[in-house]
Amino acid sequence: MFKEAEINDCVNCSRTCCLNCLPKAEASIFECLTKEDMDYLMTCKRNVIFNPGETIIKQNTSTTHFVCMKEGLAKVLAEGTNGKNVILKLISTHNLITAGGVISDDIRHFTVTALTQVECCFIDSNRLHTLLARNSKFAYELLKYNNKQNLQMLSTLIGLTQKYMPGRVADTLLYLKNEIFHINPFTYKLSKQEFAEMSGMTKESFIRSMKELEVSGIIKQSRNEIEILNEPELIKISKNG
Repeated sequence: MFKEAEINDCVNCSRTCCLNCLPKAEASIFECLTKEDMDYLMTCKRNVIFNPGETIIKQNTSTTHFVCMKEGLAKVLAEGTNGKNVILKLISTHNLITAGGVISDDIRHFTVTALTQVECCFIDSNRLHTLLARNSKFAYELLKYNNKQNLQMLSTLIGLTQKYMPGRVADTLLYLKNEIFHINPFTYKLSKQEFAEMSGMTKESFIRSMKELEVSGIIKQSRNEIEILNEPELIKISKNG
């Protein structure tokens, strides 16, 4: 599964690796494990580097591993028929990737693709299942995390199905500024097609909506940078749909 040149041996990695890599809210998942449990989980861990455009996880494949994303930016998308995809969310540095099926049917329900260079740790799902069966606190924390991710994606889908195009574009821009890049203006690595897939519309419709926002003085855009000039008005557009 892994290219030999991309694999780094994690034997010497500290047992607190996942605790250090993840933010406090997610790290709590692993805090309930004993040293022996943590050693058992991390024994077969493999560190992998992905280049932009490479697939980290593929929809409808078996869930052989769950993934800790150490660094980089990736997109989570639901692949539809005839090449029609919906980007449900972006994931950045210090994140867990389960792709929906690691604790249910062992099938990956989403594709995860690198947008920048991404460094991940792949951890054996069978070892995870063993610990889930014998440590109820660990199972509870992981279920909480998984449900939180599912609710976030459900919220995205509700917005895509119930809002008009201006509201969807506003949601995308606010999400990128406030939840992904945390800066204004922000520099992005997304193509116009990927922006459109985040907003549930064609590329042409997205470009037209962005131009309308720019003409209205709400945003300013250049080649790879977007600045939100009037966030209260953009929030109003988002709420009105």
